[in-house]
Amino acid sequence: MVNQRNRLYFITGIVCFFGIIWLILDYFNSSEVTVCPFKLVTGYPCPSCGTTRSISALLHGNIAEAFMINPLGILSSLLILSVVVLLILDLLMKKDYYFRVYRQVEKFLQTHQVFSIVLILLVITNWIWNISKGL
Repeated sequence: MVNQRNRLYFITGIVCFFGIIWLILDYFNSSEVTVCPFKLVTGYPCPSCGTTRSISALLHGNIAEAFMINPLGILSSLLILSVVVLLILDLLMKKDYYFRVYRQVEKFLQTHQVFSIVLILLVITNWIWNISKGL
């Protein structure tokens, strides 16, 4: 159990670190160059295309623009913020809140498959919207 927790914290920490670096670099970059491998290969946006630009718009205080670019950006921002706060709390208080929340969400999604299907359908709908608006 401790090994699973340590692996989760390690992987999450690395992802958060590089994600935050990516957002900082993007925040100060004004170019419209895509780095999405799916879009570079197929010419079509991936389901999460525009999420970085959406988060950047959100960081600039443009909530409506962030939503129009990609609503997943707002959800991603909330998720990232929650994870970082839980990780910091865990480090400061020497607890495992993040691990417990992660396990509860994992268990919830396994036992409530309808919720998982709804989430998948929302991502597919967002993908169709990205394609239709020519993202």
